[in-house]
Amino acid sequence: MLDITKMLRMLKYIYISLFLFSFSVLFSQNDDKWQPARGFTLGINLVEPVTAIFSDERAGVSFLSRISFKNNLNFFAEAGFENISFKRERYDYDSNGSFFKVGIENDMLKKKDVGKNDNLLIGLLYGYAFQEQKVPYLFITNGYWDDYTGQFKTYTVNSHWLELTFGPRMELFTNFFVSWGFHLKVTVYRNNPDILDPYIIPGYGNGKNKINGAFSYNLEYLIPWKR
Repeated sequence: MLDITKMLRMLKYIYISLFLFSFSVLFSQNDDKWQPARGFTLGINLVEPVTAIFSDERAGVSFLSRISFKNNLNFFAEAGFENISFKRERYDYDSNGSFFKVGIENDMLKKKDVGKNDNLLIGLLYGYAFQEQKVPYLFITNGYWDDYTGQFKTYTVNSHWLELTFGPRMELFTNFFVSWGFHLKVTVYRNNPDILDPYIIPGYGNGKNKINGAFSYNLEYLIPWKR
């Protein structure tokens, strides 16, 4: 099941971002001759590095790129890793994995404003994650038979999903962008489903959920080939 409180919190951030984005568009001037910058970006998703600051159980980072290949259309790619390690009273857990996502984004803001390169992006992505996970210690109590102590040895999990993205992107300075995004992810296929559900799937989220929601915050630098 999805965490409703977490989903509402993410939606609140999205609504605030869209309001600020719409406010900036409202008070800008229009010029049909203005042509937005085109090229490719290099960027970083700050969610995982910030999460790692507040949790010693998780470490990860991902980098992304957008490539303009047609009016209002971008090719999107993101790749990164996410590692998890923690100890509980009855079990220990370790996971190391990498992921990538590729797809197409459409800029819904068709008419640009003078001097503006802002976007309102909606996209469809394919995601894949490869991870190794293990449970080096597992303790199960039994009121009738003897207690059990065991482990799950290291094995691999391959996960595939589709992802719908939506959010604004704003040019803060020349060629420097900040973007927010809401992500709805749906599992397509996962191998080894009967051994152990991953605690977290890199790039996807909670391994027990067939549908996950997530929020991203990106910083990007544009290398233009047309401006």
